[in-house]
Amino acid sequence: MVTNPLISVCVPVYNHGRFLSDCIESVQEQTLADWELVICDDCSTDETAEVAQRYAAKDPRIRYMRNDQRLGMSANLKRAADLGTGKYLKILCSDDWLTPRCLEVLSGLMEKHPGVVLATSAEVYSDEVGTPLQVQFLFGERISIISGDVMLDRMARGSGFGGNSSFMISTSAYHEIGGFDSNLRYAGDYDLAARLCRSGNYLHTDEPLFYGRSHSESSTAQNPKLLLDVLDSFEIPGKIYQPRRFLNRDWRRYQMLTALLTARYLLNIALQYLRGNRSYATKLRDTILEHGNLLLGIPFLAVHIPIRLYNRLTGKHRPISRPAEPWMISPSARRGAIN
Repeated sequence: MVTNPLISVCVPVYNHGRFLSDCIESVQEQTLADWELVICDDCSTDETAEVAQRYAAKDPRIRYMRNDQRLGMSANLKRAADLGTGKYLKILCSDDWLTPRCLEVLSGLMEKHPGVVLATSAEVYSDEVGTPLQVQFLFGERISIISGDVMLDRMARGSGFGGNSSFMISTSAYHEIGGFDSNLRYAGDYDLAARLCRSGNYLHTDEPLFYGRSHSESSTAQNPKLLLDVLDSFEIPGKIYQPRRFLNRDWRRYQMLTALLTARYLLNIALQYLRGNRSYATKLRDTILEHGNLLLGIPFLAVHIPIRLYNRLTGKHRPISRPAEPWMISPSARRGAIN
């Protein structure tokens, strides 16, 4: 076990044994060697334990932990991050992997800008076998440093912060805010990023530093709707934008975001009914009736519908992306090329 590493790479895993070698080897191939790798296994029933233990037996920087009982996705993510002992926490989903410069670049940027509590990077979006498809999550600048307050304003307008595998986090800031919320079903990363922005600044680099793998067992592939209209979307603004006094900044942020969400959901209800997905539309309607901001969301439809139609017709709803480059392949693909 490594004591006082600069970076703890925190990997929650459940039944991703077939992807885990790429994940682990990408950490071992880092240009910066001052790290520990914490693998937290949520009672996998596949080859996860065997793969992780094989690497841990040969590399003292790797710690493999297995939960006594299933915790679920969010709670296992929290446990993995809570076990990290480094100055920085690099979150890495077990089906994703890092580019060789990831830890060096992100930690170097955070050391240079001590007010930053959360750093993210562009992503190489890949298919199930690790073939790179495109580079995405681009801001259009090599380095962007944005104050936490501005990020919370952007959140109120519907923007996000990236996902778990893009995150490098100040460990002290992580513990100050209580870490991940294990009660959230899907959007724990969104919630954590927003709470971090309450305590410091955000940094993003357009250098692609991790690979996000799309595959048949990911939550978005199994049911994309789960991540479009989850209840987390309303719960998180309610706790982030506090204290809300009438007309203060957080009150305005909360009203703006919940009105936007409500208008989007209302339009989705109509679209799902037209597509024949009536059961889903009914559940969505019930969510809106219980949690939506109908007072502002209904009038906001007059703005939301033409904007959404314009974006769809012009393609402006699509995020900035660029083609992948030949070097962007997985460790397993490189082994195959060598063999």
